[in-house]
Amino acid sequence: MEDDERRYHWRDRIRPRVGTMSDPLTWSPISLGRWFGTSVRVHLTLIIFLVFRLLTAAVSLASKGELPQLSQTACWIGLLLLALAVHEIGHAATAAWLDCDQEEAHVWPLGSLVGPSFVPRSSEHVLVAMAGLVTSGAIVLAIALGLNLFAGAHFVWNPFGNEVTISGVRIHDAGAPTLAGGTLAAPLSRVWIVGWFGYLNWVLMLANLIPALPFDGGRMLRAWLASTSVVSSRDSIAAPWTAHACAFLLGIVGVIRLVTRGLDGMTLIFLALLIEYLVRIEARMLEDGGYFDDGVFGYDFSEGYTSLESGAPKVRPYRESALKRWRRRRSELRRQRRIAREAAEERRMDEILEKLHREGRSALTDEENRFLVRVSARYRNRTKNT
Repeated sequence: MEDDERRYHWRDRIRPRVGTMSDPLTWSPISLGRWFGTSVRVHLTLIIFLVFRLLTAAVSLASKGELPQLSQTACWIGLLLLALAVHEIGHAATAAWLDCDQEEAHVWPLGSLVGPSFVPRSSEHVLVAMAGLVTSGAIVLAIALGLNLFAGAHFVWNPFGNEVTISGVRIHDAGAPTLAGGTLAAPLSRVWIVGWFGYLNWVLMLANLIPALPFDGGRMLRAWLASTSVVSSRDSIAAPWTAHACAFLLGIVGVIRLVTRGLDGMTLIFLALLIEYLVRIEARMLEDGGYFDDGVFGYDFSEGYTSLESGAPKVRPYRESALKRWRRRRSELRRQRRIAREAAEERRMDEILEKLHREGRSALTDEENRFLVRVSARYRNRTKNT
């Protein structure tokens, strides 16, 4: 028996939390601290993406001696990290301003991964999800106007990147603006850096407009559905079917681009598979009883399998929205002012009635007579209504 106990405690010390390890959306090994109260971590997909792109540029340098490609890749990767940081700051600052439940952010190449375990409780989460889009959109507009007015360059509105043909040679530099002469901006120039930063924010904003998880558009849709009166029926049907439709359309467009433009469509196919994967996880969660706090599948096995017998799953408590708190405080202030006004009127009425009893009706002033008539009529109406 003692051996079993020692073996059990030893397993407890080394056993990971399955609720966390089984959720790929939380595989974020690097912590960036707390931003405006929101814990921000770097997801594994962002690390893999950055390492892959740098290795690809390094291989090109080793095989073809193309040093500029490595430096350009490192530069736009730095700009991507800056764009992601600004995007997440928009979310975190808005959540802190509205005093929302601040979810842990897992940053990946297109923002923050949000799974079906995130269930917004109020309409203010629409503003939190929209904040990142507004931040990225404001940067895009400012850079597009600045390039046109001050550099005579054209912003890259094509989300698949910019490509020009010069002397029969196709030159592809995704985020490089087009100059007045029809050529691309010189790599690593000021116009090139500013244009690339705007282009990355543009792609980030367009991707997060998709109304399906893990994108901000999916968060906005679910926050709006959760703010309605019929949450369970609309949120469990409309959101998953919208996600299915988005995955289907992205898959079709991805296959078309894969056939016509080579590997260019693989990104869209990957996004379609990711959306469909999250929809299937959500369906499994609903079958298991709803949305839980501990990981994607809802259970925490860190205390052994007996945790399944501890009762009903933990459901996120309802948190009153900032708008509702403001309305409640305003109603409370109105009620307090009404009570204070009625108390003052009662004291004034007592003074007038005492004067009336002592000196007679002729002693009352015009203002006292009007007050007596007005308050008496109010009391009669109140008695009649009750």
